[in-house]
Amino acid sequence: MDQKKQVVFVEPEEAPSFELKGICIDQLLPKEACSQFSAYRVKMKPQQVKKTSHHKVGEELYYVLDGSGVAVLDGKEYVLKKGCFFRVPPKTRHQFITRDDPLDLLNFHSPPVFSDHDTYFED
Repeated sequence: MDQKKQVVFVEPEEAPSFELKGICIDQLLPKEACSQFSAYRVKMKPQQVKKTSHHKVGEELYYVLDGSGVAVLDGKEYVLKKGCFFRVPPKTRHQFITRDDPLDLLNFHSPPVFSDHDTYFED
């Protein structure tokens, strides 16, 4: 049966996790189930920097679940705190920085973006 046409229900802490450039990411939707968008939970520790990256095609939506930090979007800094929501258009260079607190983000991409597809990190 086509997973892209099936209901996906994920219990807390059941999503498969992986580390990407030192950042813990929970993949909320299996890759096979992603037709229109992908969904992740991004968890950063205190004093962590997510390397600058961009997506050529993927548009991103972020919602801050908890914690605080800074988003650097095309060179402009935005203070992040619980409840903040923001959109990152395609080709926007983005980086995240935490200081004393961790940062917990809900992240959606459309069309789907994966670590091996439409993700470009800068050195």
